[in-house]
Amino acid sequence: MSELNEAEASLVERLLDIIAREGLVDRAKLEMSADVTDIGLSQDDLTLVGNAIEREFDRDMLHDDALHACKSVRELIELIAGRVAETDTPLPNSPGA
Repeated sequence: MSELNEAEASLVERLLDIIAREGLVDRAKLEMSADVTDIGLSQDDLTLVGNAIEREFDRDMLHDDALHACKSVRELIELIAGRVAETDTPLPNSPGA
């Protein structure tokens, strides 16, 4: 990922927290280059992550196939962050929300 502004960095941290919580993965293992299967995220865990994103951000999430195709934490974060950003609605807990 290139240089992130403060809002983007905050979103990435929030997404990593959700992935760790829903996937029952040690947050410290969520390095961007880490392979999702090597850190213990199963296909079912990725579905739970997608469901949590839908709830937390009040957005329709991707089809499970897109999440399941992610091989690295970076791919997963980029995919989810891109989907979350696809709307003009402010993110919860952000100014103007």
